Amino acid sequence: MNEDSLKKALTGKLITALDPGFRETADGLIWNGRKPAVRARYIVHAATVADVQLCVRFAAANGLTVSPRGGGHHFTGIATQADMVVDLAALDHLAIDARARLCEAGPAVTNERLNAALDRHGFGFPVGHCGSVPLSGYLLGGGVGWNAGQWGIACFLIESADVVLPDGSLVTVSETDHPDIFWAMRGAGPGFFGIVTAYRLKLLPAAQSTLSTVRVYPAALARTVAGWMDAASQRAPANVEMTLKVETQLGPIGPVLATTAILTAFGSSEAEAKAILEEIGRDAPDGCFALMPEMPTPIAALYEMTASGAPKGKRYAVDSLWSDADLGAVVAHIVEGMERAPSSSSFAVISPGSRHASVPGDAAFSRIGAIFGAVYTVWDAPADDAVNMTWLRDLLDRATPLKTGIYVGYGDIGLPSRRNETHSPAAAARLALLRRRYDGNGLFLRHPDPAMDKVA
Repeated sequence: MNEDSLKKALTGKLITALDPGFRETADGLIWNGRKPAVRARYIVHAATVADVQLCVRFAAANGLTVSPRGGGHHFTGIATQADMVVDLAALDHLAIDARARLCEAGPAVTNERLNAALDRHGFGFPVGHCGSVPLSGYLLGGGVGWNAGQWGIACFLIESADVVLPDGSLVTVSETDHPDIFWAMRGAGPGFFGIVTAYRLKLLPAAQSTLSTVRVYPAALARTVAGWMDAASQRAPANVEMTLKVETQLGPIGPVLATTAILTAFGSSEAEAKAILEEIGRDAPDGCFALMPEMPTPIAALYEMTASGAPKGKRYAVDSLWSDADLGAVVAHIVEGMERAPSSSSFAVISPGSRHASVPGDAAFSRIGAIFGAVYTVWDAPADDAVNMTWLRDLLDRATPLKTGIYVGYGDIGLPSRRNETHSPAAAARLALLRRRYDGNGLFLRHPDPAMDKVA
């Protein structure tokens, strides 16, 4: 099949590097304002599953690499670095079977849209913390979402999925059908050797009342706040999500590095959620300069509250850690690094609540810890790329003694050393074996090009 025959066979649209506006189209597929210097030669806006199959077969026949693009949110820009980008934005079907407690969703369905649909039916699911991120990459990375302590890691609620393999065939995978592919799909992240065109998800009862409290402290009290939150996390039920956010805020006398303690209870009733937050807050440290008492925060409201924290168009880089170390030590390390951040827009989030989020089964998702942390460096000018990237990598390099691994969805996986931390040794070895079996020619791009550091 040549280029002309592919274009005629597609229901969707093929754009080549020779077409006017190709660079702008490619860059527009990436959410991050920091665009890769390495760009695809072809972009296909797939309209159907058959289009996806055609693209994969064309790429295989012509020795091209392929990368699926769901929402282009991975901070490394991997979605547009293969020879061919298969844009899945049109595969956004969504259907809920209330009787079976199942949902079928296309890869382009966003967390926010899924949550809204489930909420209307009284169901819950650990959707991701960013509403605009689609299920495609979120579930492939594992899916550490809202109320993960009670509801679990999202990928373990996948009943089955439809996957286009490197030979262009379409298979349905589950625990009983193609179980090795099903194993890999749940947590492989960008290294998965296929394109998921549909997910079928197990649904859970929704929380009946979700309440949150927010306390903002100066960063000088970060270790004290961490001690309180660590003790609270040991006794709190699994339906409480705890987060410390370290960022520059407007304090009583001007901008100040602050530590914000956010507690969210996903209750079976308002009374339960309120009682949980009151019990935890009873021994909260003094010294906060801003306090928001219990307020209703259904997931839709949480999305509204967090949307402004990471505006599209800024230049971003992120790295993460799982840790079983003392929470105070993790927080102190990150606060010390944030005090040296070259950009005042950078921020970090640390959650001790992941101690409840276990790995309930055998899957590629195999790294976790009692604490999850992610550091986001955010800036505007391309001239500041190097200083921000160097700062971020130094901060996480020095955190190595505290780490049990990193989360592939928020990992600086352009670095080989970071890729080695995303999966357990056993899972990494099995993934490598499965890639050789199913994608021995390396059709699917497995990791970002290091040239992402040299951006346009």
